[in-house]
Amino acid sequence: MGLILTLALVFLVGTSLATLLIYDNGLVSMVWGDWVIETSVSFLLVSLVVLFVVIYFSIRLLSNLWNTPKFWRKNRRLSQYKKAETALSKGMVALEHGDWRKAEKELIKTAKQSEEGLMHYLSAAKMAHNQQAYKRRDRHLEQARAHHIDDYLTIGLVEARLLAESEPEKARAILETLHEQAPKNFTVLVELAHILQKLKDWQALGEIFPELKKSQAIDKAEQAELEAQLLAGKFSLINDQDALHHLWEQMSEERKLIPVVLAEYVEKSLGWGLEKGLSGLIERALKKRWDDRLAYQYGRIGSGEPTERLKMAESWLKSHENNPVLLLTLGRLACAAQLWGRGQNYLKESLKIRPEVETFHALAKCYEAEGKENQAALVYKEAILKLENLAGKR
Repeated sequence: MGLILTLALVFLVGTSLATLLIYDNGLVSMVWGDWVIETSVSFLLVSLVVLFVVIYFSIRLLSNLWNTPKFWRKNRRLSQYKKAETALSKGMVALEHGDWRKAEKELIKTAKQSEEGLMHYLSAAKMAHNQQAYKRRDRHLEQARAHHIDDYLTIGLVEARLLAESEPEKARAILETLHEQAPKNFTVLVELAHILQKLKDWQALGEIFPELKKSQAIDKAEQAELEAQLLAGKFSLINDQDALHHLWEQMSEERKLIPVVLAEYVEKSLGWGLEKGLSGLIERALKKRWDDRLAYQYGRIGSGEPTERLKMAESWLKSHENNPVLLLTLGRLACAAQLWGRGQNYLKESLKIRPEVETFHALAKCYEAEGKENQAALVYKEAILKLENLAGKR
């Protein structure tokens, strides 16, 4: 639209001047020292227009020549960005197809030119890690640090996550450093809590747990699970009966029935022969929420009347009919109550589902208690053959 208006204006002015010159082609005199130049108005105007056009286009040409290097640099940069975007796209497609080597290669070759260079380096590091190419992984991470100094937090988090399985202590050191540098970063705090949980460093986890709880960085369900594991971890570290009793008495009734917490308390109590009241606690806990470890411990309690506990455990079969752990417990309790046939049947059913050394041993002991030494010997022999066969398959 602007070009049309400009052309119309030029045409109008040109037509007006041409008309003026046709009817009044005046004379122009120019004096310069001893020189006198005379020409017509029309020739002067045409000369001025030609001179203006020559000067204008000369300036444009010089300007373009001056800006040519900048133009080429811009075009080259744009071309590099396009190549980087293409490489990133190819890398992501290769990743979706599980071709980690190709994905890594595509991502890293244009990382320096890409506006998303950090993504290139970090994704390439993940691909190298998936191939167990740990030297290449570390090199990509170092390149990320060298070219993206301000993104140390993101790079550190990715590195810690990659190291969490194989080198948890190193991952912990990285996260602790990041936590010191960015104490208000909740992502770092959560990752640190998870690695401490993995390392079972309950004391260190207990130190940061109030901060984690206050930050609300994890949902209530995960917070409750983490707190339960923290409590269980405290029980696992206790080496004194008085300390065990003191910690247990400090807890609310609700927390005492959390399976993972109660299981640690029961384990410690069984180790010291403190069996009084354990069966009742386990029964109450399993009524609220089933837990295999508690069901297993229920069969290890030696004191009290086994017949009553057998009846209780048999009531759990309705909901856990083919549970090998429960069947092991039932077998132990039935044998303890001298119900040999029933106990042996339970143990055999457990072995059908999951052949374990402990279950074979319980069955052999049941036969021995009944006085069937030959049957016990056959069970031991069967156990050896069965376990050798399983080992061969693995």
